[in-house]
Amino acid sequence: MSPEDSQENSTENGNERPNESQGSQEATYVPSVDYGAGRRSITTRGGTSRRQMVEEKRQRQLKSRPFIVVAALVLIGLLAIPVYAYFQIYVFPPRELALRVADTEYTRGDVVNFIRFNQRMSEDLGVPFEVGNSLFDALLTLQENELAFQLAPQYGISVSPDEVDDRVDSILGFVAVTVAERQFREYQDNIEEARRQFIHRIGMDEEVFREFIRKSMFKERLRAVVADQVDRVQVQVRLYEVILFSRDSEIERAMERDLKGGDPVEEVALRYSNDPNVQRNGGDRGWFPFGVSPELDSLLFGLDADGNRLLPIRTPSEARHDETTETYSYVIVDEVSDAREVDEANLDALTTRAMTIFLNKERGNFDLYMVLDSDIFDWVNNQIRLSTILPTPTPVPFGQQFGGLSQLDQ
Repeated sequence: MSPEDSQENSTENGNERPNESQGSQEATYVPSVDYGAGRRSITTRGGTSRRQMVEEKRQRQLKSRPFIVVAALVLIGLLAIPVYAYFQIYVFPPRELALRVADTEYTRGDVVNFIRFNQRMSEDLGVPFEVGNSLFDALLTLQENELAFQLAPQYGISVSPDEVDDRVDSILGFVAVTVAERQFREYQDNIEEARRQFIHRIGMDEEVFREFIRKSMFKERLRAVVADQVDRVQVQVRLYEVILFSRDSEIERAMERDLKGGDPVEEVALRYSNDPNVQRNGGDRGWFPFGVSPELDSLLFGLDADGNRLLPIRTPSEARHDETTETYSYVIVDEVSDAREVDEANLDALTTRAMTIFLNKERGNFDLYMVLDSDIFDWVNNQIRLSTILPTPTPVPFGQQFGGLSQLDQ
């Protein structure tokens, strides 16, 4: 082999050896690059390969992952607090069940809508809306309306959409005298504008308050059915009332003495009563059948063991104290009629009583549920107060109103 072939061979093996022909010349060493088969890179940095760098980065990410998870959970928790509060205040309470009649359910939101509807109607008439008993009254009215609606088919009662339209128009103050007036374009435009403004004031869909009106009409018509069962001719008593600012035994004896002496009851009332209306009505409260004044029924119509009246005719009753007005009331029966026609005011009171008895009896045939606790009371009343326009009425000072039976004086 020639020297050229030997040198070429040594170069192909990647090692340069000093040629013998160079004699004493110093040999030059070129280090070889050692890398494994299949490596994608032979780049080194600070003694660390790229693969090692990737692995170290992955390890750091694994170590930091728990901290990232904890931070994310803390952030979610902080965000969940206002979201939970929002749902607890604005979303969940209006959807909670407040009333159920058979399969029909009313939520707290439904009760608030019903109260607001009646609130707006009162305020449109300039009458302050009393929030105090609104929840109980609303629940009771909704229940009775729903009972009447579900009982209506048994009594052939129905309400058409046109009748509901007429009732809505009357609530808004529109009553068409003739069909032509109703069809007049300007009349229709005025109704639509009034309805739009009313919907805006009460803040609910038209279908919602139309349903309230529709079911109240079912109750009205069921009431008319019950009224037909009330006797128009009944036993009645002619009643007078004497009101005193303070109890005085001398005046009590004087009234009893004058009545036994034959003085007319009206004159006795004019003589002793402190009622400011006595000069106008002479203390006469009119004729009363049984059931109009439940708190007095046993006294006015009751009999003792011997069949005698508990309150004899033309005899003052025991004093009845009215804590509201701090007055004392004495009632006197002047006459008794075994068969007298009931007047309209008393007939209405008797119908209300009969309707109450009828509904109480029917309640036993329905699955009923009503929520009336401090939580729903506070929540509903707070919602109503937020939308109250007129101020809450203040108590009337003493002297401007009187108790006893004066509320029955029509």
